[in-house]
Formats: sequence, C-alpha cells, structure tokens
Amino acid sequence: MGETGAIDDIVHRHARAIVSMDIAQIMNDLEPRAMAKLQQQAGGGTAIRINGYELLGSRPDGDDWLYEVRYDGPQSFKVVARWSLIGSDWKVVDADVTESE
Repeated sequence: MGETGAIDDIVHRHARAIVSMDIAQIMNDLEPRAMAKLQQQAGGGTAIRINGYELLGSRPDGDDWLYEVRYDGPQSFKVVARWSLIGSDWKVVDADVTESE
C-alpha cells in the first residue's frame, strides 16, 4: 500500500472515531491547537450527534495532505483538515469547519 492509501485509512479511522465518539482516538489524532480550534468552531466543545461521514476529497499540499470530510447528523457540516506527519504518526495539525447545514 502506498503513502496515499495509508493516510486514507488513517483519515477514515479518524472519521469513524468521530461518528462513534471514540474520544481517545480523536484526541490521539489531533494536535492540541487543531483540537482547540475545532472545538471553538463546532460550538465550544459541546458534543454533537454524528450519524455518518463521507470523504469528499483529498490533495497533497507540500509534505501535508488536505482532506475534506462531510459529517452527517441533525446538523451536517464539512471539515477541511491538514494532516502532517509528526514523527511516525499522521496528525491533524489544522482544520476548519467550512460549511454547516
């Protein structure tokens, strides 16, 4: 499996963790600044129900990868996340909620 396949798997694992509210995995995948930024954009850390997700696209950006994921629930939204290789692990180092419904 190439590098793109490996990061795709990690992004899917992360999205599944969000759907199932696997807090330990979510925290492991997010760098602290990205976590704080997402909590602020998503309502101050209030848990919201997510029913599913869809990977909308990805592209390389230098050594990083940008992924756009739509999360579906009572309030659906899109997140664009920048994944960087930190040591030997891919982590979300920045993210923005780009659209909510």
